Amino acid sequence: MSTVSSTSSTSSSSTSSRITGMYSNLDTDALVKSMTSAQQSKIDTVKAKQTKQEWYSDALTSVKTSVSEFLSTYVSSTGSSSMLKASTYGSYTAVTSSTANAVSVTASSTAELGDLTIQVNTLATNAYATSSGKISESGTEISSNNTTTLEDLSLSTDLEFNSSGKISFAINGKTFNFSQDTTLQSMINTINTDTTANVTMKYSRLTDTFTITADSGGADSSVTISNLQGNAFGADSAFKINTGTFSNGTDSEAVINGVTVTKDSNDYTIDGVTYGLNKVTKGTTEAVVDFSLEHDYSSTVSAVSDFIDAYNTLYDSLKSLDTETDYSADYPPLTDDEKADMTTDQITAWETKAKSGILRHNSDLESLMSSLKNAFYSSLGGTSKNATTIGITTAGYFDTNAGEIVLDEDALTTALQSNSTEVIAMFTNGSSTSASSDQGLMYKLRSSLTNYTTEVKTSVDTATSKIDKYDTEISDLEDKLEESADRYYSKFSAMETALSKLNSQSSFISQMFGTSTSSS
Repeated sequence: MSTVSSTSSTSSSSTSSRITGMYSNLDTDALVKSMTSAQQSKIDTVKAKQTKQEWYSDALTSVKTSVSEFLSTYVSSTGSSSMLKASTYGSYTAVTSSTANAVSVTASSTAELGDLTIQVNTLATNAYATSSGKISESGTEISSNNTTTLEDLSLSTDLEFNSSGKISFAINGKTFNFSQDTTLQSMINTINTDTTANVTMKYSRLTDTFTITADSGGADSSVTISNLQGNAFGADSAFKINTGTFSNGTDSEAVINGVTVTKDSNDYTIDGVTYGLNKVTKGTTEAVVDFSLEHDYSSTVSAVSDFIDAYNTLYDSLKSLDTETDYSADYPPLTDDEKADMTTDQITAWETKAKSGILRHNSDLESLMSSLKNAFYSSLGGTSKNATTIGITTAGYFDTNAGEIVLDEDALTTALQSNSTEVIAMFTNGSSTSASSDQGLMYKLRSSLTNYTTEVKTSVDTATSKIDKYDTEISDLEDKLEESADRYYSKFSAMETALSKLNSQSSFISQMFGTSTSSS
């Protein structure tokens, strides 16, 4: 069967279409493919090497990403769960036997441990202005919801608008203008979000009144209201709130450890301790509330536990890569022709096997794992003690979690209670440039992890360089393949041309003999 090749040469030396098999009935494309198979095999071999380098680079990059994430989260001073932050080890709790909930106390790492006695004499309040009585026509509510317009509010004294259908007033020096079709909620929102007025306006359907409260409190707080147009405020006004300045705020007063403290708020911080005053205790059966500020070791133990869990997850993933069974010898990278005969699932399954063991016994990986594990068993933070002395050990060989770091929370808690300064030193002492024996666990781990990321970057750069060289080599081999194909196609074309001439001569001779026979 004759064929017409649809392949066109990509060689710079040939642009002609390859018309083949017209007279010979040969499958020229298949013949040329067979004749250039050795060259194609060279290309496939280099492509396989390139693919392996790409997989290797991807595997290294993936590990580097995991290591960097652990490093930035737990071992960086700015990490979200940093084991170098003072707050990780400086948590405190305030213990009280009181059930009155009159005072809340929380302590930061700068607080001084000890006992506190607190008596609340007065609570701070914010200045406010409120309606003198119910403002609705019915004595229940001015509207069923806050989407009602100002014009349609059911007030005992109707709102009066100017000739332009507006009302205008000022609160703490800020002027507000609203129209008849402004909704009640829109008016309230506009006032409440204004930072110059610095007040909060509310309408209560329970009391059927408006209240305007200063956002800042204390005896110095005030609310000043002026009516400009209409009758929203003033004597006999629609909202029943007079104009003027309301200075009815009060300061809080508490006696803390015998010292009288006056503030314009009920919540404040002194010497690392935050106080929340909720009720007046003076004159009650529990006039003085006692607190004891103590170390909150549970939060530190919890932080260490989370850190060790994350460490084990990272270490297990590294160990899995280092010991992964290598099937790559039986599953080389697929060629394009091989992929063409396979399904997507088959390709995925094959490449999973082909990528197996790509980091098996990788020297940098093994060096990192050894360095990480050694950090737990070396002298930490200048204490001449290792992590086993505070309850951090390795699971036994026959345990299901063999090789993982294990935390004895009770042992760590006991160590913190006995000598928290020493325990904290074992985690955080020293710096990246300190002698190894003076470095805490975090700096030892940081050094190991940082060194590994540097080594990986070098390995990835090397792999990338190899991939680029393979690109050049493949391009050169493909050019040679194209040249060989062109040469073979030219020879087949010459053969087809010769056969064409032979066919023409044969036809001519046949016609000549045919003519002679008919003449006789």
